[in-house]
Amino acid sequence: MSAIETISYENRPCNILMDLWHALHNSYNSAENRPVNVRFLNKIPQANTIEWPTFSKQEFRDAIAKYSSLSSPGLDHIS
Repeated sequence: MSAIETISYENRPCNILMDLWHALHNSYNSAENRPVNVRFLNKIPQANTIEWPTFSKQEFRDAIAKYSSLSSPGLDHIS
């Protein structure tokens, strides 16, 4: 899609948020419950498993404490 093309739905450009919502919602629903062939995933080489060093809850809390003020407000805060 070129930089000047727009997303269209029912042959109309999606210039307002509600039109874009309808386009994306209907696109998702049209693909829902369709069979999917995932055999191509078997061709992807597996990465090696990485062993994490063990750490305590307190070590985790100490490590993330200095970053909590940089997080965006919302449900992503860890309690």
